[in-house]
Amino acid sequence: MIVTKDPHMEFVTVDSDGHKQIVYNNETYQHNYPFTFEIPFSDQPVPQTSTVTLFNMTQEHKDFYKKGLHCWINFNWGDSPKKIGEGYISSVAKASNDGVTDSKTLSFTEGTNYTNVKARTLRMKKKKEVNHSKTVKVTEKGHWENKRYSQPSVEVYKRGPKKGQKHTVHHWAHRKVWVKPKTKNKRIKTRATKTYYVNKVFRKGTSYKKVIEGIASQTGIKIDKIDLAKNGTLKKAYTAKGKPLNLLNYWAKKCKSKMTYEQGKLVIINPKASKRTWFVIDDKDLIQVPSEGETNEANEGDANWEIITPLIPDVTTNVGIIMDSKFLKGKFYVKAGQHSFDGENAQTQCTLVKI
Repeated sequence: MIVTKDPHMEFVTVDSDGHKQIVYNNETYQHNYPFTFEIPFSDQPVPQTSTVTLFNMTQEHKDFYKKGLHCWINFNWGDSPKKIGEGYISSVAKASNDGVTDSKTLSFTEGTNYTNVKARTLRMKKKKEVNHSKTVKVTEKGHWENKRYSQPSVEVYKRGPKKGQKHTVHHWAHRKVWVKPKTKNKRIKTRATKTYYVNKVFRKGTSYKKVIEGIASQTGIKIDKIDLAKNGTLKKAYTAKGKPLNLLNYWAKKCKSKMTYEQGKLVIINPKASKRTWFVIDDKDLIQVPSEGETNEANEGDANWEIITPLIPDVTTNVGIIMDSKFLKGKFYVKAGQHSFDGENAQTQCTLVKI
């Protein structure tokens, strides 16, 4: 049974110089600073965006929040804080006032968003020697050269109608001429190093896990944990082409696994693994009766189930839930959900998939 008393929550933000601002609330005198939050989590390989709304802050404290700052939310029933959401501020809305209460909403995105990593990051630089030619300036030395020239002479026709008439005849003659030094362009053969790019290739027999690790390493995508349900090998050579995150998601699915974020860290998990954190939920923990959601096609047509409980800090994607309710029994894992606090109620809403 979840013990819902003595709630402690805090919103922590740290700037680039290490200065920390903490909004703290444990619902006691002088420690009851109100703020609300919504922290979604999902098994999709896209980072989730959470929101925090702060009330009646001084201008100095409001000005502390800037886009890009590291932040997180701690919550627990009792004084041992547990991190339930972490990321970097993605937007800071303008403060609003309804005449009584001044509020400011911040959004932060968990972990690092790799959706914009380009396909070209999979291309590897290579070099090779190739035939090449280049133009160089060559200066020829001055030299004497035999050159012919036309030398005229006067002769007389000895026969024909023009017999006895004079005419000019040109004869070729030769003489030595000095040729001045001159510079001209000359093409010569040489060898050059050519740089080119090729997509990363994995050899036949490479394991799927090595393919995943290779793509992640080449593109700078950090995967915190890899737990594959099935790890096969390549039947033929594979050339990695396309957006890296899409390729990683493809190979995770091929391994019957799931790529997702867990509290800001990108992981690949086995959704049906027996080794996981388990929580038992009974009727005393449920805020409302479980409701049947959409059919889960990946799980032989079983339906998803929606439950709402008091906020459970340790619940996140892939956590195991043992349902011991008269309305729903069995073993499930968390597919998606949200932690939230509206100023009065701290709750966790979960979408469950049967194992």
